[in-house]
Amino acid sequence: MNIWVEYFRYEESRKNTWAQIRENPKWNPPESDKILKRFCQSREDANRFAKSMEEQGYHTSIKTDGGGY
Repeated sequence: MNIWVEYFRYEESRKNTWAQIRENPKWNPPESDKILKRFCQSREDANRFAKSMEEQGYHTSIKTDGGGY
């Protein structure tokens, strides 16, 4: 089974402040060339890497394929 982390930086374009919400947030998926991938040896390695990338301001998701059984 392969395990990898997909991560990307998401810049928000809304001009809201905490006191005045002008726009509701909308999810716009990133362009596929902006998504970075890192393959990991185990789920624990993937969790550690994803957590460190989130602390640096990236959005992360851990993915796996269905192989291995």
